[in-house]
Amino acid sequence: MKTMNSRMQVLWFLLACALLPRMASAQIGDANWAKPDVFPGANGEVRAVAVDGAGNLYIGGSFTVVGGVPATNVAKWNGSSWSALGSGVLGSVWALAVSGTNLYAGGMFTGSGTANGVVIWDGTEWSAPGSWPFDANNMLIHALAVSGTNLYAGGWVEYVGGNSGYYIDSIARLDGTNWNILGLATDPDASLFDSMIRALAPWGSGVYAGGYFTTAGGTTCNYIARWSGSSWSALGSGMNGAVLALAAAGNVLYAGGSFDMAGGISASNIAKWDGSSWSALGSGMNGSVSALAVSGNDVYAGGSFATAGGVPVNGIAKWNGSSWSALGSGMNSNVYALAVSGKNVYAGGRFTTAGSETSARVALAYTGELTFSILRSGEGATLSWPRFYGGLELLQHSSDAMNTNGWANADFPIITNGAMKSAIVPLTATNRFFRLLGN
Repeated sequence: MKTMNSRMQVLWFLLACALLPRMASAQIGDANWAKPDVFPGANGEVRAVAVDGAGNLYIGGSFTVVGGVPATNVAKWNGSSWSALGSGVLGSVWALAVSGTNLYAGGMFTGSGTANGVVIWDGTEWSAPGSWPFDANNMLIHALAVSGTNLYAGGWVEYVGGNSGYYIDSIARLDGTNWNILGLATDPDASLFDSMIRALAPWGSGVYAGGYFTTAGGTTCNYIARWSGSSWSALGSGMNGAVLALAAAGNVLYAGGSFDMAGGISASNIAKWDGSSWSALGSGMNGSVSALAVSGNDVYAGGSFATAGGVPVNGIAKWNGSSWSALGSGMNSNVYALAVSGKNVYAGGRFTTAGSETSARVALAYTGELTFSILRSGEGATLSWPRFYGGLELLQHSSDAMNTNGWANADFPIITNGAMKSAIVPLTATNRFFRLLGN
């Protein structure tokens, strides 16, 4: 029979957790970034990230190994380990998009058929989807977007009709079987854009496009345009510099890039379109924005900037609707891609650290609260917390949980089991308090 004192001891464990402050989800610190033994990185740049409905992460770029696993330019993270997708793709991946169980990759590839700027992984093998309405020799696809049953791809195509080949900047739609150039039937004699497309985002029955262009389908649009399903149109007066990233949320569109004006107003490298006008997100960034992701009311931005809204952020930042904040100490180099899945924020780029952790070109930040559970286990209590968190120590105090002095490292073996860490603490006749301390 358990004594009253042993039962009360478990209550003291719980009281210690209740009294001590937890890591708030509103503030993301260095301890929110995953340690490299939990989320290992890649040996080359990661330029694209995408998440499927099951929460699996896909990355694309220029690499051959991820987390010690051979993977040629594309790989999958299932929540605990990396795996290759077949033999990968022969060529750098610039864009990824998920539709149901299919993963689309955009870039310039070889080995999967002619004009293979887009390839598809169906879970078993790679193939080149759809057929083109004219002869093409090469493609470089910089951006992909899925809207309903349609896949949009933006980039350039080398057209080889007539006596010599030339390049056209365009956006194509795959309807499941065939590719069609938006605004063009079968004659590519006139390029639809006067320069490169770098970003796409779905919109209703159409798509938003951003890049280095100033005209789309003969319409002046200044670096950003919208396809309605039948024609191209401008979004106000557009920007005064390149748009490199787009993210849509309902009727709102966020655009990032290298500009300081949007719709005639001051907007430093990031702006919001509400369907009729542009507005700034605070004072913006002091450098280019090349990646965006939206989760509820939060907007995550990545790029080559050092500050956001005047706050030091180092390449990655969060906008909560009224102000910018850092994700710990940020990255040590450029962020090229972002994706959000639940409380997880994934980043890809050329960085090698995220927060205080080593994170080779792909990183994971958990934006929820730190959890610290205590369960009765035989003659002891099991203290458990996510293995994910970096820079945490288990401390104990013998007399007063609220005393800031006298805390010492807990002298118990730490057990790692999958995504969790734990320590089994024997019950004693004296009270003890435990806490997790982040760096």
